[in-house]
Amino acid sequence: MCCETMKIFVFIFLIVLIGKEDAKTVSSDEEFNEWKYMNLSADPCENFYEYTCGNFEHFYPIADDTIASLMDQFSLLEDKLAAVTNDILKSDIKPNDPEALKKAKSAYLACTETVFMDNFELINPEVRVIQKYRGFPVLGQTEFFGSNSSELSEEHFGWNELADMAAEFGINIFLTPSLYFDTQNASRNILRISTDAMEVPVQFRPHRSPSYEDAIEEGFFKMATTNRRTNGTLRSYGKTLTSMEILLRKLVLKLKRILGSDRSDEYLFERVANISNFLVGVYYGYIPEGTEVSPITNDTTAYVVTLKQLNEWTQKHFGNSVQLDWVEYVKRLLQFTHVDVDENFLVLHPTDLHTSLYGVLNWVRMNDHEIIKSAALLRVFVYTATDSDSESRTYFNDYLKATKKTIYPRWEYCTRKIIDATDTLSLGLAVAYEYQLKYFDTSKLTDALSMVNNLQSTFKEIINETEWMDDDSKAAALTKADNIITLLGYPEFIKNATLLDQFYQNLQITTWDHFENSKQLRAFKNSYTLNMINYRQRKAWEKSPFNANAYMNRQNNRIILPVSMLTSIFFQGSTSSILDYSRLGMIISHEMTHGFDSQGFLYNQFGIIEPWWTEQTIENFKNNSECFVEQYSNYTIPEINVRMNGSGSLNENLADNGGLRIAFRAMKHILDQQNSIKLGSNELTPEQLFFVGYGTMWCSSESVSYLTALAKSCNTTTNCHARSQLRVNGVVSNMEDFANTFNCPLGSPMNPENKCILW
Repeated sequence: MCCETMKIFVFIFLIVLIGKEDAKTVSSDEEFNEWKYMNLSADPCENFYEYTCGNFEHFYPIADDTIASLMDQFSLLEDKLAAVTNDILKSDIKPNDPEALKKAKSAYLACTETVFMDNFELINPEVRVIQKYRGFPVLGQTEFFGSNSSELSEEHFGWNELADMAAEFGINIFLTPSLYFDTQNASRNILRISTDAMEVPVQFRPHRSPSYEDAIEEGFFKMATTNRRTNGTLRSYGKTLTSMEILLRKLVLKLKRILGSDRSDEYLFERVANISNFLVGVYYGYIPEGTEVSPITNDTTAYVVTLKQLNEWTQKHFGNSVQLDWVEYVKRLLQFTHVDVDENFLVLHPTDLHTSLYGVLNWVRMNDHEIIKSAALLRVFVYTATDSDSESRTYFNDYLKATKKTIYPRWEYCTRKIIDATDTLSLGLAVAYEYQLKYFDTSKLTDALSMVNNLQSTFKEIINETEWMDDDSKAAALTKADNIITLLGYPEFIKNATLLDQFYQNLQITTWDHFENSKQLRAFKNSYTLNMINYRQRKAWEKSPFNANAYMNRQNNRIILPVSMLTSIFFQGSTSSILDYSRLGMIISHEMTHGFDSQGFLYNQFGIIEPWWTEQTIENFKNNSECFVEQYSNYTIPEINVRMNGSGSLNENLADNGGLRIAFRAMKHILDQQNSIKLGSNELTPEQLFFVGYGTMWCSSESVSYLTALAKSCNTTTNCHARSQLRVNGVVSNMEDFANTFNCPLGSPMNPENKCILW
């Protein structure tokens, strides 16, 4: 249906929305712009997604071979936020700007001044790193370092230096330090040390394009899984190269030319193959057959161990063949934090810690110094390639093209990097200071808080009405629901320039050295997270306010709703309450129910893992959940002729179904509070508008490659999402309220006889 024809139907959207006091009629496309995505010739009872989103692909077509394999409402919001925050960053630095905002603008200026970066660098950025860490062994002796280069390469480099490198650049090198919210003690966090598994990060929702960091880890992951070893032998040189290995080759050849190495290209290619093989070994570890690896502690119930115990275990298994003092190593990993480290410092003790650590330590011990140090440096050079000179940036862009990843224009890359669009904080809080002053209606925070309270009360009503929970379990569930906290928008302190400047006071930024700035930002983000080992606070922010997502942290019984989600299309404010409940309201309720899904029910109201449901309630929960597993497993993705995995997507499906039910009931409560609602004969009812708002929120264009990856993720994780079409049709087909709203005959696709209900 063409755009002109569709406009004939715009009168349908002269609909009643509920304001704070009186009913309000929408009469402009500005307030409900999604009408154009609808296919009004479709039968909502046959395919509600087609009815609400059937024309979305005409506006945002997508080809299978495109690097942007998903386009949806979240993607459109990300683009909008990038444009707005770019306006902030590229504006002149003003004398009255907070120092934090000056740093953000300076970082943007240095990032976008590529001409200066390429022509006025006295020393190549990678060479600066090689100088500091005393050589790049794979190149051998070089003219740059002179005849003593081999001695410099061998001297003073081991696990401590690996920790220094990891802390300085904020990346994982062979081992991964991370923050773990203690699930047995709600007053503390602890350090988790795991193998550098190079895993593809799990997203709350599948992003249109991963961050460059995600793309890098995906490349290392693919290299590891493509070239998997079965024993400790090296992979043969000359086999099929992955895109990551090609990038490593290019970076090595660049440095060969700059440093004047006399090693041949063929020799270096073979060494790069060995480095790749080494990184594969880091992923899998190596424990020879028949090796008995003793536990770190004989206490089988211990979920933490001390660094002293780790040292004793390492000495027992490796003696002096592994020079690793865990106290010093962790001190260096945490050198940019305020965390005190001694031999009694606690580390998480998962059941496989002894085998995973043994595999990595043994594998590193087996390999020669040249490979180990060169591999560590190449990890750094890959992460910093897009922040280096034009040659390294070109090589990295070649890698992105080969892996079909989005290559952002320089302004957008720099903007996304500074606001940390898909990750933690970076300088996003500094930018949020200006954003909330000039681009955001702060009254929305009050409206959103009111919505949260309404949804929380409604969820408690539903808990009380459930028939599969006994009274004791209901009481515990009500207590947990009462204890959910929601962080809205951004941290309160950012509105105070003095406090904001204090937050960023140790972050050093210049207007001319982007390579150094980028390193500082990555290290800042990493140390900010790890510093929380000393700071267990439920109200502490972990995500960028410009991250177009919402999050439930089960260990803190906490929802994070960034300011990005308080903008159109998800939230208009009090004048659009029906649409707001069907969108942001559903998202908030979705996150609430995650605290009660197949993982959430393990955690009590404080985030402690302990039994708080009776065994009978747990059994009933699992029985009811099986209905959803069967329902979604019966859906086929026709574009790739693959059946969905209902087990892998169970938690998200429970949250989608429960979230929309809670939001609908809360919206009905709002309607019931109005004195009168006037509707014309050609207007949607409030109930119809609610469901149309929900459907249009999920409009998307999906490529075959995206759908293939999505289906695969549901076979390998328990945190995957169903495709957008199923997040609409699968949910509404379980709701009697939807069938009644659209008069769907019993037995129609959107009104099946058997429906799955939990909340």
